[in-house]
Amino acid sequence: MNSLVKMSFRFIKVTLCFALVYVLCFLICTIIYIFIKSTFDTSHNMNIDFFWIGLGIVQSVVFIVAYGWYIGKPLVYVIKWIGNIATGEFQAPLSELELPERKKSQRNSYKPPYQLYKEVFEQMNILSAQLRSNEEERMEIEKRKQQWVAGVSHDLKTPLSYIEGYAAMLTAQEYDWSEEERRSFSMIISEKVTEMKQLIQDLNASMQLKEGALPIQLKKEDIVEFLRNTVLDIANHPSAEQYEFSFMSLESVCTMPFDSKLLGRALKNFLMNAIIHNPPGTHISMEINKESDKLHISIEDDGIGMNPTECIQMSPSKEHGIPIAKSFIEAHNGTLHILPGSKKGTSMEITLPLNR
Repeated sequence: MNSLVKMSFRFIKVTLCFALVYVLCFLICTIIYIFIKSTFDTSHNMNIDFFWIGLGIVQSVVFIVAYGWYIGKPLVYVIKWIGNIATGEFQAPLSELELPERKKSQRNSYKPPYQLYKEVFEQMNILSAQLRSNEEERMEIEKRKQQWVAGVSHDLKTPLSYIEGYAAMLTAQEYDWSEEERRSFSMIISEKVTEMKQLIQDLNASMQLKEGALPIQLKKEDIVEFLRNTVLDIANHPSAEQYEFSFMSLESVCTMPFDSKLLGRALKNFLMNAIIHNPPGTHISMEINKESDKLHISIEDDGIGMNPTECIQMSPSKEHGIPIAKSFIEAHNGTLHILPGSKKGTSMEITLPLNR
């Protein structure tokens, strides 16, 4: 309401100024006419009444056009600005709106006639900034959703490869599996089907993410046992038959809060990459070390190695899936560094906080 009052006063002030100028111009022109008529031969001069009528018409037209331009030009500017917003461009359409930097210390930083609608432009600036912020936030949320979907899609390959491998082993004619072995293979297939169902549920849930944040659920568990089982799970993968695995921990037990689903997906991603992108006979190791308030996890192989920079910058759609796994680590407030291995291969150095 205060802004509306200020704007109304400015309108009244501008209207009175135009009216005052109109009267002054009329008086000045009349005085000049009378002076000329009395000084020079007036026998051919028109009657003063006709002069006033003609002067009033011409002057009225000029002042109406000038007043309309002064009032209407900022409105045209606002219309262009709204048009830009409608097309997704949130910047002001012209640079002539504000005074130069050296004059912005003045009480009114807008050029005439734009200063007449000062409050309107201030609100338009606020609106543009808010819309720009909302659009950037929306794009960031959409980007995170796409990364989450890409990560789930990538991680579906791991249990699917288990099912494919064990199904092929069960149907192989050259092997005569015992009933116990068949039951063991069926249990593993059943477990991986359950894991795939969970990943599909995660995929559906990602469509409903409102803030784009990873749905992390922390629970205090023994991470040493969790990591040991993760390595054993990958070591029992049909594709890992010709690879060597080792696990070493200086701690027998270490309880800390973590999300077993997200962290497990990240670690399985790294271990499966070590299998997929290295030749048979590669040795893959995981070492755990606790230091003050942090847990260090090292996954190293002696394979062909990879470029650390390219891996971190790799698109989520690439088969390595490292950017997605990295986001899972960062969701735990952890860090991931990819370094050359001590034996020519690759080393994944993961650091997690013990307390959150």
